[in-house]
Amino acid sequence: MIVADHGPEVRARRAYELGRLRWALTRAVGAVAITAIALAGCPSPGVPAACAAALGVAVAACLWRGGSWARGARLGFLAGLAPCLLPAACRAARLCGGASCVTLPDVCIAAGVVAGLLLSAVALRLHGDGRCWLAAALVAALAGAIGCVTVGVAGLAGMALGIFAGAMAPVLARRAA
Repeated sequence: MIVADHGPEVRARRAYELGRLRWALTRAVGAVAITAIALAGCPSPGVPAACAAALGVAVAACLWRGGSWARGARLGFLAGLAPCLLPAACRAARLCGGASCVTLPDVCIAAGVVAGLLLSAVALRLHGDGRCWLAAALVAALAGAIGCVTVGVAGLAGMALGIFAGAMAPVLARRAA
């Protein structure tokens, strides 16, 4: 059997793509490490850890792909930090006692509104770049879920409601003007 010798262009392209993948994976590991703070004091870290793993895969894939996907992943990560870290901060500040906390769903709603406003403000400037918006929404939802899933369905629903309300408010205001 004859083995085809790959030319320098093929080897260069492979080295380039592997370099981009390594770069994306290091950024994704950093993103997961930052969001792992939300697991501190978490009564059951199984589901949030699975969300963190999914976040790592999504961030790595978007950054490796580049362009609009990478811009969206960075935006989504920043937007998702509020719903990711605020519930953990409330637990760490001992604002909640025991396994359940009445105020954490409200925290997830407020953090979701902050994330939605950030996503909306940038989306208005993107003028319909669907890939960027999709990556941003996916990464923000995964990052936020790490913190708000510990509250249960109420936390996730609150975060989703907050993101939706925050994202729609500026759009509706712009239409009304």
